[in-house]
This record gives sequence, C-alpha cells and structure tokens, in this order.
Amino acid sequence: MNIDALRTLVEKRRSIRGYDESREISDGTIQTILDVARWAPSGGNGQPWEFIVVRDPATRYKIADYYMKQMEQKREMDLAVRGTAKMTGDGFRRAPVHIVILGDPRVKESYPIRTKLEKAESHFITGLANATLIIHLAATSLGLASQYVSDANSPYMETMLKVLLKIPEPLRIYHLVPIGYGKGNVVAPPRRSLEEIIHYETYDMSKFRSDEQMAGFVKTRTLQGAYGRKGGAQGDE
Repeated sequence: MNIDALRTLVEKRRSIRGYDESREISDGTIQTILDVARWAPSGGNGQPWEFIVVRDPATRYKIADYYMKQMEQKREMDLAVRGTAKMTGDGFRRAPVHIVILGDPRVKESYPIRTKLEKAESHFITGLANATLIIHLAATSLGLASQYVSDANSPYMETMLKVLLKIPEPLRIYHLVPIGYGKGNVVAPPRRSLEEIIHYETYDMSKFRSDEQMAGFVKTRTLQGAYGRKGGAQGDE
C-alpha cells in the first residue's frame, strides 16, 4: 500500500450509525479483520486484546438497550450542566456483528518495572486503542461500516455487559465496534489544517489557541457542533 491509498482509506473511515440489518457478514470476513488487528503495536508486546463476536439479535438488541440507558444518564448530566443535550441513537443495534473489545490488565507485568509503576495504564489503553483503530480501518477497506462506541466501558454499561456476555475478572471492556453495511451517505466533518497543528523545533506560540478560540472550536467543529449539522450525527468521528 502506498501513502495515497492509506490516506484514502483513513479519510473514508467514519463512525456510521445506520445499518442494513438484512445484509450478513461472513465469519471469514470477521476473522480477517481480527487477524489484521492482532498485529497492532502494544507496550511490551503485551497484546492485551481479546474479542467477543456477537451476532445473536437478542444479545445485540440488549447491548443497545444498555447503551440507551447510559445515554439517558448522559443526557440528564448535559442538561444539568450545559442546559442542552444532543445525543446519538442506537442505530448500531441493527449492525449484524458487534465486536466487544476486551483488555487483560495482567499484561502490565510485561512492562519494565519503572514503566509499570509510572504509566502501566497508559500503555495498556494505548495497545487496545491501536487494535481498535485497525479494526475500523480493516472494515473500511472491505467496504464495511463501523462505529466507535466508547460508552461500552462506562461503569454501568461495562457491568451489565460483563454479566450478559459472561466476561470473567479481571478482564475489562475497552470498546464496542458494530460492523455492517451502512445506510445513507455520510459527509466527513472538517479537520484542522496541517498548518494549524505542526510546529518546528519548538512550539510556535502564534498558533496557541486562547480559551475563547477553543470554546468556539468546541462549539462549531467538534462533536458538540456536529449534532447541529444535518446528518452530522450519522458519522461525526
């Protein structure tokens, strides 16, 4: 793969929230995606990841029900603090495959002692994040859609999913990645320009954003603003 092909793949990936439940995905396709993901880099080569592939509709819908209960709590908190709340729905329940990404914290023993003492959690999470990103990119390369469902590791949802999916201690849930064939067209949100984010040799203070500039950025160009755009909630990460 050359850099242009990689750029096209990365730009094409979106978090999709609408799926065609009637279109199945083969076991071979899912195994191919996960086979690529297992080559992700990880601290100490600890390879903390394990994956639960969920196809059963009743289980998928139960997962989505837990998600919506979690959203109710988030909505209440946003209303209390910000006076407004715009949350996404549970369209991912119709994705024919849900991949639950697990992490085994015992791999922290693979880190050097100082690393373990100072930043074991950071290394652990980074490894899981690397594998998750590769899952999204692999799915995109095969013409499939996916979604980044980070709420799966919230205290409520993780507790309920560990019971539902019979996940043993001390394994932890990192994220949920629904995979399927997307419905509808998704427009990618704007990205910060290269000029804005690159500094040479030392930090360029002319590019440092004031609190006011950051507030404007959050309200207009991030998730908080995406929900205000038509179709924004369909693929805004």
